[in-house]
Amino acid sequence: MHDRLTLAVQEMATNKRKVELQNNQISGYEQEIQMLRKQLEGLENEKEKDQKMIAELKQALTRAREVKTTIFSTLT
Repeated sequence: MHDRLTLAVQEMATNKRKVELQNNQISGYEQEIQMLRKQLEGLENEKEKDQKMIAELKQALTRAREVKTTIFSTLT
């Protein structure tokens, strides 16, 4: 009986250490997830800015082509 009790106490201590280790790992993973979410948010903001810039550049290119067409049509 004493041996079984000792074994159960040792097993409980081992399990407690494992749980503590897993809790630390989970905490680390949660921190990493938060960091990745912030990075993703930054990348999404950058993508949105890039898309706006591309739209503005396309509009400028269209206007430049219109001006070119107008100038050439008045010269000929």
